[in-house]
Amino acid sequence: MPSFAIVVAAIVAASCGLVEKGDKEAVLRLSIRQENKIATKAGGGQLPDTNTFILQIKNQAGEYVYNGAYGARPDIISVPAGIYSLSLVSRQFDAPAWEAPVYGDQLDIVAASGETVSVIFLCKMINSGVRIKMTERYVARYPGNLTIMQDAGSLNYTSSEQRFGYFEPGNATFSAVAGDGSSQQLFSKQLEEGQLLTLTLDAGSMDANGTISMQLDTTATYLSQTVLVDGYQNSQANGLSKEAAYSIAEAALHPEENVWVWGYVVGGDLTSSAINYEVPFSKNSNLAIAASAQCRTRSECMSVELASGSDIRETVNLVDHPENLGRKIYIQGTVKESYFGIPGLKSIKAFELE
Repeated sequence: MPSFAIVVAAIVAASCGLVEKGDKEAVLRLSIRQENKIATKAGGGQLPDTNTFILQIKNQAGEYVYNGAYGARPDIISVPAGIYSLSLVSRQFDAPAWEAPVYGDQLDIVAASGETVSVIFLCKMINSGVRIKMTERYVARYPGNLTIMQDAGSLNYTSSEQRFGYFEPGNATFSAVAGDGSSQQLFSKQLEEGQLLTLTLDAGSMDANGTISMQLDTTATYLSQTVLVDGYQNSQANGLSKEAAYSIAEAALHPEENVWVWGYVVGGDLTSSAINYEVPFSKNSNLAIAASAQCRTRSECMSVELASGSDIRETVNLVDHPENLGRKIYIQGTVKESYFGIPGLKSIKAFELE
C-alpha cells in the first residue's frame, strides 16, 4: 500500500507512571480516529469493527514488534528507542477483488528515549473502487466483457455487473474482451486512493465526449465519468508527435507530460463554469479547443493555458488575435484531468496553427 495521511502527536512524559521504562525505551499509545461514520453511497459499505483490523509494527531492521489484531494489542507498548513503521488495515488486499474496500492508515514514527508517543491512526479508504456501466451503443460494438487489469491481477465486468471492483491506486488498463478470448485495449487510467469511480462506456456519441462530474465527501471521492471509447484501439494516435496527436477525448484519458493534442480554437475567457465563444475577448491567459470548430458545449472542450511570456500567448490569444477563432491547432503540453473544471493542457512546449 502507498503512504497515507496521518495524524501523529508526540507527548513527552518523563514520569508518567504508566510503564516502567529503561533508559533507552519509549512507550507507544495507539488509537484510531475517523472523521465521520464511513459509509458510502456506492460500494464502500460500513466500516468494519476496528478491533479486527490488522496491526503491524516493525522496527528499522524490519522485525515485527507486533503483528496481529488491533483489538488484541496491549494498551501501552514499550519499545526500544528507534524508528518504527506502523500499518493498520481492515483486511489483506493482494489482488483486485469485488466489494473489497480497505480502510486504514500507515506511518513512520521516531520513538525517543523516555517518551510516550501517542499515535493516532486516521482511518479512511485506501484502495480504489471502479464500477462500470455500458451504453447500448457500447455493447453493440463490444459485446463481450470488459477487463480492468493491473500488475497484481484483473477483474472481468459484464454488461449487467453492478458491483464495485477494488484495485490498488495506480495505473489500470481497460480492455474489451471478445467471446473468442481476443482482447482489444481501449485506454488506461490512473486510479486514486480513496476514489469510487463510476465509468459509463459509450461508443459513437459526441454528446458524451468528455462529460465529467465529481462529488466529494469526508470519506471518499465519488467520480462519474463518461468515456467515448469509439476507435481507440484502431487509432494510430499516441500523443508522441504532431502527426500522432491525440483527439481531445483521447487526451483526457492520458494525463501525462509532453503530449500532443489537436483541436479547433472555439473560445476563451474561461472560468470554472463558463466559456466565451464570441468576440470580443478580455483574457489573453487561456483559450478553449474542441474537436469541431462549431462546438459550443463546454463538456466537449479542453482548456489551454497561455502562460505569461510564452510564444503561444503571443501568437494565439484571442484578445489580440480574434482571427484565430475556428482555426485548427496542434499543441504539445501537460494534460491535466481538470483545468477550469474540464480536461486541460498546461506547460505548453510547442504548437502549430493551421
